[in-house]
Amino acid sequence: MSAPRRRSPADIRMQLVEAAARMLAEEGVEAVTARRVTAEVGTSTMAVYTHFGSMDELLAEVWREGFARFGAELERGASTDDPVADWMTQGWGYRHFARREPHLYKVMFGEGMLALRRGQPESAEAAMATFRSLLGRLERCVGAGRFAIDDVVLAGEIVWAASHGHAVIELTGYHEALGRDAVTAFREGLFRLAVGFGDEPDRARSSLDRSLRRARRAGLL
Repeated sequence: MSAPRRRSPADIRMQLVEAAARMLAEEGVEAVTARRVTAEVGTSTMAVYTHFGSMDELLAEVWREGFARFGAELERGASTDDPVADWMTQGWGYRHFARREPHLYKVMFGEGMLALRRGQPESAEAAMATFRSLLGRLERCVGAGRFAIDDVVLAGEIVWAASHGHAVIELTGYHEALGRDAVTAFREGLFRLAVGFGDEPDRARSSLDRSLRRARRAGLL
């Protein structure tokens, strides 16, 4: 029988982040202690201070790690000659991340981390980078004459609200419990947003179909 693989410091650091994320999402910030997190990972409490310096920094790192992974997911889709399909593909990536990383997602957008995010430029930048990625895709749709948007930031906030609302509802198990199709709901939301932003329905539907094919190939559905 081979000996178990020795964990690297990077492995332990990431396991601490993931354990803290689960506790934050399920029980709230008061439940997350160095003793509990390290017990779940199977290491000493000193590991928290060795890798992060403090519990506050560990919790902040949970938030930053979430947005780093989120940003990588949002950037998976390539830019093509169909900017609306590119924007929609990013939407499928958003939903996929929430489903794949539910604990991190809940922490990233939950109220429990607000106090830790205040006054931390690095954390704020981690979040804003993902929002700027969305704005960039919307600007390409405007530049191509597909969307008629006067305020791209406001449009981005609308897209974010719609995507986040869907993700939160889906994570509750609503669609499964009532026999509803979450993919259909999200697909229709993307279509209605595109038309609302000024796209022609036929072109929006064509872009939506293209985004679905891309999402399936990328394993986002």
